[in-house]
Amino acid sequence: MFDSSINQLKEYVHATSVNVLVWGSGLTAREHFAKRQKIKKAIELSFHTSDVRFSEDPELKAMIPGGHELSIPQQELWHLGACHLCVVLDTSAGPGEEIAHFVASGFARKLLIFTNEKYKGNTSFPAALRENQNQVFYSQTEYDSCSLVDRVLNRVRVAALGKYANLAT
Repeated sequence: MFDSSINQLKEYVHATSVNVLVWGSGLTAREHFAKRQKIKKAIELSFHTSDVRFSEDPELKAMIPGGHELSIPQQELWHLGACHLCVVLDTSAGPGEEIAHFVASGFARKLLIFTNEKYKGNTSFPAALRENQNQVFYSQTEYDSCSLVDRVLNRVRVAALGKYANLAT
């Protein structure tokens, strides 16, 4: 009985539409941006009815009322408010600043922060900001092989299941 119930839930989860932001390094950080693109593509392939975006997508700016007049943090607040989950590849200063800016907001629970395990146990100010957040540490091997994608997909499944069950995840 559990087998059939779990299989039915899996079908519901993959059919549930979720809005996912993928934050991380931009084009200038080629390797990190490429990982971000792979994660976006994997989510799109696994969750066909979902909408997966980068904050720098021009379409998102166009959707926001008066978006052209807003600062980037104000625009990203709209994006964060509209998403169910925000996957953050904590690989450079840019995403680090996004984390620092939004970690104290009411939307902080939507942030899923992926950080290299070499920073685990770090006592810096940025580490302290992430300390009680939804942070996942990955190994360099996971990052290099992009098996990190599997961990991201597991968390998107949880977000979709939470949406299906009307729970905030």
